[in-house]
Amino acid sequence: MRELLGRVQQDLLTDALSGESPDDPDRPSLLPRLAGAADRVISASAVALMTAESRRRVAPTPGQPAVTDLPAELHHRVIWWVAAAIRESMGPLESESQALLDRALVDAALRSIAAHDEGDRLEATALRLASALDPQASELAILLVEALADRRLSLFIALLARALGLDYSDAREIVLDRDGSRFWLVLRALELDRAAIARIGLALCEADPARNLDRFADGIDDILAISPATARHALAPLLLHRDYRAALVALGRRTHQ
Repeated sequence: MRELLGRVQQDLLTDALSGESPDDPDRPSLLPRLAGAADRVISASAVALMTAESRRRVAPTPGQPAVTDLPAELHHRVIWWVAAAIRESMGPLESESQALLDRALVDAALRSIAAHDEGDRLEATALRLASALDPQASELAILLVEALADRRLSLFIALLARALGLDYSDAREIVLDRDGSRFWLVLRALELDRAAIARIGLALCEADPARNLDRFADGIDDILAISPATARHALAPLLLHRDYRAALVALGRRTHQ
């Protein structure tokens, strides 16, 4: 449910972004421009991201199998739950019929699992593009601002995830958190300047009124007063992998019992 809610919240925020036209009317917006890049890895990754976004937002045509577009672990779990739910819905059966049904459900589940390609997921393609771009510190702020202006929230999140060494889902959680405390720390840890933070904050606050634009405007000086080193130190525990953090917490509880 965390994954599905995160995806829905991301889509809602993406739809609410106003977007900005390039200063030069003859200049394509970010993702189409990257799709035409001379670097084949960047161009292929940009095309893959546009394809993944389209596939997720368009319902399959009749006759096409539904695609969960979930991480492999979650996809496998959902498939087996569906198989078990179908078995349960059939009610009591004779032993021979039950065995045939179980075999058919297992075969169908295994086919679905085998056909699932985690690498085609929107999040995976966004991360591949962020990795192909490999922005330097001076380029990161420009790309982040352009990603929001192009209404490509998935790329915005992927760029942050790569810069911080986070999983996509963890970076998404930070971006979607309306409190914003961790998010502003992240931007300062990445050494973004006032202009970039102001444009990013304005875009997100306009898309989501719950973020409170006036409060952001009043607090931007406080955000900028935080040094990048202080921000990185404060974020250090949060930048650990989710499973690693959970293991450390579990071990800490065990040693204190």
